[in-house]
Amino acid sequence: MRKLIESALACSVALALTPACAGLHPPLQNSGPAVSREGVQVAVTRQGCSETVEPEQPGNDLTEEIVEVQVRNDTPAPLTVHREAFRLITPEGYSLETLTFGANQPLTVAAGETRAFELRYMTRGSLECAREMRLEAGRGITSGSNPVDVGGVRFVPSRAI
Repeated sequence: MRKLIESALACSVALALTPACAGLHPPLQNSGPAVSREGVQVAVTRQGCSETVEPEQPGNDLTEEIVEVQVRNDTPAPLTVHREAFRLITPEGYSLETLTFGANQPLTVAAGETRAFELRYMTRGSLECAREMRLEAGRGITSGSNPVDVGGVRFVPSRAI
């Protein structure tokens, strides 16, 4: 019994640490990259959306959205990306925080570089895969100590297969 539990736990950990990009697809609709006046671009390049319906608990369906974000730095200085500051805005206006493992570790995007990373969001009842969402960088991109105002990217996700 102990071996069975250890094996199940190991599989769960492996699945949690496996990159989800294999199941990601371009969004059905996409507003294109958001661009700051300094030349920083943020785009949603791929995503995966899945819903778990709870028939016994209407309105309590679990929705998971994984977003591949691409940051392009056309400035002469490096940027710092604070992934934990990125928010997914639901159609009702709720602001969801990322549940991405390690999101509190900043990423650097050198001058002239483009870098992609994934963000994971989950919620019960306030997100639907067939409706428009918005990814907001907020204060998630900085040049030195100054935040870069990029704006948001609107998209309609495609469901995970």
